[in-house]
Amino acid sequence: MNNAFAATYNDVQSIELYAKISAIVKQSPEALRKFYCLGGYDYHDDMEVPNVKLFDSNSNYKESNTPRDLQFDEKRIMHIMNVNSFEGDLYSTDTQQPATRLTGVWFLPSFINHSCSPNSSRLVVGEAMFIIASRDIAEKEEITISYIDGMFPLKIREEKLAAMGYGFHCQCRRCEAERSVQSELKEYSSQYHELYENAALEVQGAVTSTVHTHIENCPACTELSAVYDGILGKLNSLSSLTNLEKQWILGGYSSAFLAKWLVCGYASGFSPPSDFATPQALQLVEAMKATVPGMLRTLSFATMLATAAQKDKNQVFALVHRLIQLALDECIRVYGKQKFDVVSKLMEQSAEFVPFF
Repeated sequence: MNNAFAATYNDVQSIELYAKISAIVKQSPEALRKFYCLGGYDYHDDMEVPNVKLFDSNSNYKESNTPRDLQFDEKRIMHIMNVNSFEGDLYSTDTQQPATRLTGVWFLPSFINHSCSPNSSRLVVGEAMFIIASRDIAEKEEITISYIDGMFPLKIREEKLAAMGYGFHCQCRRCEAERSVQSELKEYSSQYHELYENAALEVQGAVTSTVHTHIENCPACTELSAVYDGILGKLNSLSSLTNLEKQWILGGYSSAFLAKWLVCGYASGFSPPSDFATPQALQLVEAMKATVPGMLRTLSFATMLATAAQKDKNQVFALVHRLIQLALDECIRVYGKQKFDVVSKLMEQSAEFVPFF
């Protein structure tokens, strides 16, 4: 889906995007009408329910009714942009070129509803957005994406959705399952909430430091690791949850495992490999794939695990093979079907991404 409203930006502001959108809709009543069909903070009662063909550039669709006389409203434009803009990496077709940051508004993807366990992912190449099936989708099943980074526990996901001003309380299956055991997980959720920011700083320090950072100097990462172990034990005792629901919860706490794993890995060069390519790490990759399939973070983690496992001469072949298959599959979920040499290059590049942020 090509986008006339895409623009590169820095992370401090998106003024360039607003200026570009304003210039387009001021010159084109049709573009303004399309833009006003998107949801904003306070304009739901005044929203038009359009025919989807209105947004198809290849369609000859013509409205039988005369469009309303719409006026440019700076506040409304900004609200719609804030609620509907997508942010992410803009990838070039040249795999040698690094990704740049981009924010933009794509009309049709803006109508896709949110789920904390979506069945689709999105990829931006140039100014086109691709919606990719990140798992098998049943006939008549609604296409969903995640509006936020869904690899967090329930409390943080709720805070992120509220902060973005989407105006809804997520009631997807994953959220409802987690709410059903909220009292049992409250202690771990609170600890995670308190420790995450400090752990993120410790991981960032370990990644960027010119000297090795030892885990003894990363108390938040160490405590988060204990939280993960506690969650793992608690989930094993909750008979009310299905295996998939347990994976969803485990995926949400993935950073609690990854914090210590990454700090120790960067300090040791992920050696010996047997300390890192473990059955517990494999269990987490599978949980992350089940929770929010099609994430670069999961691809990076799976690739790093597969690389470590291949270096371990004593590693069980079945584990090595499983990790490679998981990494290959996740690469397809992130980037869509590609030639094998392209997939190999993308997997290699993914290992440069820190699977925590």
